[in-house]
Amino acid sequence: AISTRKLKSMQKVVTLALCFALSALLCIHFLPPPQGLGGGVVRSGQGKAISSTSRRNIAVSLLGALTLENLNKANAEIVKFESGKDAPVLCTQAKEGMKRRRGIIDVSDTSVFERTSCKIGGYTTKIPYSIEAPDYFQPLTGYANGGPDPSGFLDMRLESEDFGGDRPVTIVVSDGKTPDRKDYPWIGKKSITELGSPDQFLKIFAPQLYVNEKMSSMKTIDGVTYYTYELYKAAANYNNRKIISAVVYDGDLITCVGLASDSNWAKAEPILKAIVSSFKVGA
Repeated sequence: AISTRKLKSMQKVVTLALCFALSALLCIHFLPPPQGLGGGVVRSGQGKAISSTSRRNIAVSLLGALTLENLNKANAEIVKFESGKDAPVLCTQAKEGMKRRRGIIDVSDTSVFERTSCKIGGYTTKIPYSIEAPDYFQPLTGYANGGPDPSGFLDMRLESEDFGGDRPVTIVVSDGKTPDRKDYPWIGKKSITELGSPDQFLKIFAPQLYVNEKMSSMKTIDGVTYYTYELYKAAANYNNRKIISAVVYDGDLITCVGLASDSNWAKAEPILKAIVSSFKVGA
């Protein structure tokens, strides 16, 4: 989980991380193919382990991302968003008589949106959950049934334009249900592990998914197993970078997804990974 203190206090930690990244650059040739927490090897879209050149690029990207400026903006605080509770920051909603425009949401557009208080989650799932994020992420509210999105299929949506690029960085929580799907094999399961390995579950969850790069891992917190994915799809004008945490809890699925584009991935990556990693279910 992310510290609840101001991120300025993380400067010493980041300095140590930079030293680690420098060391990684020196030894990356001698490491085996990188693995996730659960042993999942990074794979390309063709299913082959990535090359040593790609491993060097990963280390270089890590070094570039681990700067205090990229980690967070000054004076931001980490806050907890808990389902069923009041948001710890003001939310963004469309003004009366205004509808969400198609395409990219610009939460800074005061002609369309206004700030208000709101409740987090509880619109599409009753599973209790929480995530921690910088306080400049704005929850959306006031759409279907008071929820965060006109589709009515999202339980929570956070937006931030503080990373630059051609579109905002987004965090969404949902139960995986969509209007074009009828079967949900996770219903009634006690754990996500009953649906196979991380790779096997991903095929069940998104059978039509195609990506160019994929990293998968698993972790267990308080007896609950989470599958985590980092996905990349080469595409323009699209949030083609995704970090996903998926878990089956109390007989149903719930996912937390972080989205960014190539245009802001370098700055958003460490924050996005930290937010999704903080996702936790249960009271």
